[in-house]
Amino acid sequence: MASDQMDECLDPTRLRCGHNYGKSIDDVLDTLEGSRDYTCPECGEKLHGGPERSEIRPVIGDNNIFCTDCTFSPLPAVISCLNCDASLCDKHLRVHSKSEEHVFTKLNFMCSTHKKPVAFYCSKDAACICVTCALSEEHEGHEVEPLTEASDKRKEKLRNVVEELDRNKKATEERVEDLQKYLRTAQEKVSGITESVVALFRDTRKQLDALEHKILEDIANQEKRARASVCQVIHELEMKIDNLSRDIKDIEELCTMAQPLPVLQRWETVRHDTGDIKEAVKEDRSDVDIGLISVTVHTALSDVVTNVKRAFYVQQTPDIVLNVNTASNDLHITADLKSASGSEFKQNCPKLPERFQHNQVLGIRSFCSGRHFLEVETCPAGNWRLGMSYPSIARKGYHSLIGHSNKSWGLCRYLNQYFVIHDRHVIPVGHKPLSQRLGIFLDYEAGRLSFYELCDPIRHLHTYTATFTEALYLILGVYAGWLRIRN
Repeated sequence: MASDQMDECLDPTRLRCGHNYGKSIDDVLDTLEGSRDYTCPECGEKLHGGPERSEIRPVIGDNNIFCTDCTFSPLPAVISCLNCDASLCDKHLRVHSKSEEHVFTKLNFMCSTHKKPVAFYCSKDAACICVTCALSEEHEGHEVEPLTEASDKRKEKLRNVVEELDRNKKATEERVEDLQKYLRTAQEKVSGITESVVALFRDTRKQLDALEHKILEDIANQEKRARASVCQVIHELEMKIDNLSRDIKDIEELCTMAQPLPVLQRWETVRHDTGDIKEAVKEDRSDVDIGLISVTVHTALSDVVTNVKRAFYVQQTPDIVLNVNTASNDLHITADLKSASGSEFKQNCPKLPERFQHNQVLGIRSFCSGRHFLEVETCPAGNWRLGMSYPSIARKGYHSLIGHSNKSWGLCRYLNQYFVIHDRHVIPVGHKPLSQRLGIFLDYEAGRLSFYELCDPIRHLHTYTATFTEALYLILGVYAGWLRIRN
């Protein structure tokens, strides 16, 4: 660096024409023997009065940054606005900073250790360094690159982030549209169910008006819960869209900045959340429980309205009984083939390939289509399981137990607590047992198997969803107490 450039860096003085000179300019002025008139060595302009030392800021070799708001004679910038990508002097900073939307950062082009201009970026240490730092042992073996090159690389990565965020935003918008379409379909289903219920009770006796109102209220409540669940998902997704839009805007603004330092200083703070939106439709959506509506109507009108069963397509099978050839030797089956209870004595039943090794028994009737409702009565306390099973379920060993394979779906009571179990996955039910009457609703084509507690009001315990590939049979397992089919 030449001596005049060194003076300009160490002790700069601004002349009134706008040019900067170092400490040596004072020696020149001293030779004028007190005269305050002088000529600028750079442009030759005749000047009057002394240099404006109080208005000058330190400047740095080839990296001079001047105020972008100064019109005629730009002053050196002391700070940068990240929001506007502008460099500002003291005067314009005071005007610029009145808005709360602007974000400022100090211009720091000097290495604090070596007092030299920063010219490189160390990727490993995420630091802007000078040439002496780059050659030091501290950064030996590190990836060191020029500031502009480093900034350009980060900008390219940020552009890729924008692309990912844009795809993410589009996927989110598509999901919102899909959920809104689902809401419209669900509303149509609710309307259809409501019309069916109204038509069903239109010609019923006056004393059944209260029941009609209750059922319509249940439908409205289910629709409200279903809407609330989906609307919450939509709300969260719309918030995500807003966040993505803000992130995209921030990053795009960052990518347009001319100065590399603001880009690098904000690089680590930029959101890089480009995770994919995963579809989870069944988990996000609550459907109207046609099973609960059907069971409510059926149990309330079973003694007075035969057409209710036809309206809701519920087939009740009064002839369902237990298959004694499948009952284990540890179960006692009553003479009417409706009840099963645990027995302390072996029943000495003949050995048959379809007989269970453990305390279980199948029903004798199969269900391979349609909607069906079965009611089972339980003992006040006990340890039991009930549910539906394929006929191909194992008859011996661990996998023969209800819910211990993918061939059976069960509801279990143990230590005064309900559990559901399928394919060895056990899920606690959040309700304590309140009633001895339980309902099983099967919609074979829809792949839904629901369990209800038949108290007032009827409580939904759990619904399995599956694609059934075999006929289904009622299955009971009693380890303490008893179970009885009420159909």
